[in-house]
Amino acid sequence: ENPNFTPPPTPAPTQSPTPVPTPVPTPMPTDANDGPPPSPGGVASYDEVLGAPKCSFASSCDSGILLNGRANINNNGAEPNQPNTLNTCTDGLFGSYHSDESIDKIVVSKASGGDLTEGDEVTITATIWCWGSGTSDRIDFYYAADASQPAWTQIGLRKVCPGPGLQTVTAQFVLPQGSTQAVRANLMYGSGTAGVNSCTSGSWDDTDDLVISVRPNPSIQGLVAVASPGKSKHDDVQGAVVYAEKDAAADMMEKELQELNQSTEKPTEDDDGNEGGKDKGKGKGKGKGKGGESVGTASATAKYVCTKRRPLTENICDEGSFADDTCTSEGQSCRREGKKCWFADCDGDEEANE
Repeated sequence: ENPNFTPPPTPAPTQSPTPVPTPVPTPMPTDANDGPPPSPGGVASYDEVLGAPKCSFASSCDSGILLNGRANINNNGAEPNQPNTLNTCTDGLFGSYHSDESIDKIVVSKASGGDLTEGDEVTITATIWCWGSGTSDRIDFYYAADASQPAWTQIGLRKVCPGPGLQTVTAQFVLPQGSTQAVRANLMYGSGTAGVNSCTSGSWDDTDDLVISVRPNPSIQGLVAVASPGKSKHDDVQGAVVYAEKDAAADMMEKELQELNQSTEKPTEDDDGNEGGKDKGKGKGKGKGKGGESVGTASATAKYVCTKRRPLTENICDEGSFADDTCTSEGQSCRREGKKCWFADCDGDEEANE
């Protein structure tokens, strides 16, 4: 062996490169609701326990076809699962579908994304059918914070139907506390008085409810719903004389509308000359007096009132006047603002005319 031989160095073992660790994804922040991600708009299904359409959590709630129609009215207008109210209100049985009044759809929605949540400002949109020109129809909106034990609060002021046929009417309010809330629309011919359960009971009236699921908001404590303000009849500042005139006119109009709501007949056309369609009554301005005789040219026992809309016969006989220079025949124009002479034959009152 060669004593001067130097063995070659032993090669170091080759190591596999250390893999770069994959970072753990940063979790998305959750909001105060700590619930599932926002869902798209929801379509309601009928809730047999509550007796009305109900939506699960969503950014909006649409009744779909579940409110379409009213009671069992003619022309295929039967409303599914009628009356679709939490208080078992009774819808009017008179008229025909898409000729007379009906609520066809209710939608609750919010402008921003995410599920309906306590404290959100929401819009109720009611799709309705208005009779004639719509000027004789009125609609109210309500909300209830607890659909299982509804205590109804009206939203804003009563609204007039905006036109003939299919229309949409809206109202806004802020969702109070409550996981299962409800909204209500009351559509009426004339002006009905809502009873204890906030229902109206006219022959052509329709009341429908929609139940919505609402997520909690921990920052909201004891919130009371806030409705968009309505205009007071005293918002003007023109003095007490103007107030009195406005109030008197408004009171007269309200009385006429209430009489319409309690009637069981409609004229064949409304005050604006729009035809009302089928099953509206027996003729424009034609009524039955106590003696049962229709009045054209006034008879000796006929009384009249000068109003825009035909009152009930008993009101004509109780409050009206006998024919004079102002009114001599049925339908004659009188005074101003489109008012007409409405007559009724009031048997037993002829002595007062002697």
